Amino acid sequence: MTLFKNITLISFCTIVLAGCATQKNIVSLPDKIQREIGSTDVYLEECAKKMKADIESSNLSTYSGGGLLVALVDCAVMTHRENCADEALVDIQKEIQGFNFQEKFQDRLTQKLKNTNWLHVQRVNHITGINDEAHQEIFKKANTDCILTSKFIYKLNPQFNVLTGTLFLTLYPTSNKLKKIVNTENPLETPIFKLHIAATEKLAQPGEEIQENAKVWAQNNGSKLKQALENILNQVFVRLETMLRTPNHLPGE
Repeated sequence: MTLFKNITLISFCTIVLAGCATQKNIVSLPDKIQREIGSTDVYLEECAKKMKADIESSNLSTYSGGGLLVALVDCAVMTHRENCADEALVDIQKEIQGFNFQEKFQDRLTQKLKNTNWLHVQRVNHITGINDEAHQEIFKKANTDCILTSKFIYKLNPQFNVLTGTLFLTLYPTSNKLKKIVNTENPLETPIFKLHIAATEKLAQPGEEIQENAKVWAQNNGSKLKQALENILNQVFVRLETMLRTPNHLPGE
């Protein structure tokens, strides 16, 4: 069963990498299009109440020249590291369940978007997950010029000593007027405004092992974890304020 799982993982990774297309993470809003926006519906994706962590790649296949056997060993190493990370995250997961991060984030974002005059926000909706299929369903029933979607992800680095939170905002043209201006029939392929903002918080005195660092994040009812998430939110919203004020000239495009 393990052998089959690893082979499946290798095949899946190969397919995904072969099919990946480069997409821009930052898209400034052209002045011409901004002037034509008269209404926007917002869809906020729910934040996962579960901490994630990046897993450090073993790179065995890279250093040894590849081959199926090496690839299987590579997958086995990665599976072991994932299991170790899951075990180390147990106490953090318990603390994250009792923290109303989603409410704090969505309340602040809703207010910020409603106060952004050029968006002309009509309705704010909450949705469990937004994939390509969900986007297309949203576009079909849209009766506004634009649809704006948001996603927020927080995760630890492989050493568990740095916590990163990233906000993704994407604005799509959905009215015939705007789709004609950008010359598209599929809004998903032609976002007119797109940004991501990342902020980090680090442990002041990290340990050598992920289990040790995980305990620090979770101790005292997760006080360090909760404060770090609060700080990350503050950093993100300071930068978001600037980007929404000057959507035509986003840094890093």
